[in-house]
Amino acid sequence: AAAREAAEAAAAVARSDLPAASTRDGFGWGADGPLNGGGGGAPAVPSAAEKVMELLSFDSIDERPAGEEPYDATARLIGRGLPNKAGAYVLPYLQTGHMLLLGVLLLSSSVSYPGFPLTEVPDEYRDLLHQGLLITFAINALAAASARGIAARKQQPVLFWMAKVLLFGGLALGELAQAVPEAPPPPKRAGRL
Repeated sequence: AAAREAAEAAAAVARSDLPAASTRDGFGWGADGPLNGGGGGAPAVPSAAEKVMELLSFDSIDERPAGEEPYDATARLIGRGLPNKAGAYVLPYLQTGHMLLLGVLLLSSSVSYPGFPLTEVPDEYRDLLHQGLLITFAINALAAASARGIAARKQQPVLFWMAKVLLFGGLALGELAQAVPEAPPPPKRAGRL
């Protein structure tokens, strides 16, 4: 029935001389505006384009996969996240890559061992790497403070998420905010009158 109404509304706009956007523009240029004798003060009836957009809106669609497993300790640790359009879980690979990169940066900025290319870094570069890591961890600390409230609201382990966001930054904060489902509402108890 809704599709039929949308088709009829689109056909009505197609039969009119004016484009759909100008029939209710509110400035008197439309078919019912004060410049065309319509007064312009009557409540606007939704145009066909508005009806079509209402039918095509995706506001009520849940993005979560059907039959999704609960976000347990293993999913939190590996960072399962949400699948992309192809159905692949990308977040574990991103977190593994970030962990390897952090390990290499810490190795090359902290250890000096002659003959190993990753540890033969000039002192100026070591200082730059230390500065970059400190700036990154300062930003991640702010994100970890933000993660505390989100984890508490979703009834997740707060210290785990704060540590993970401190280590991975926005990658883990995005996982917590988007992939971790909201906590179920508490069961309603029968109250006394």
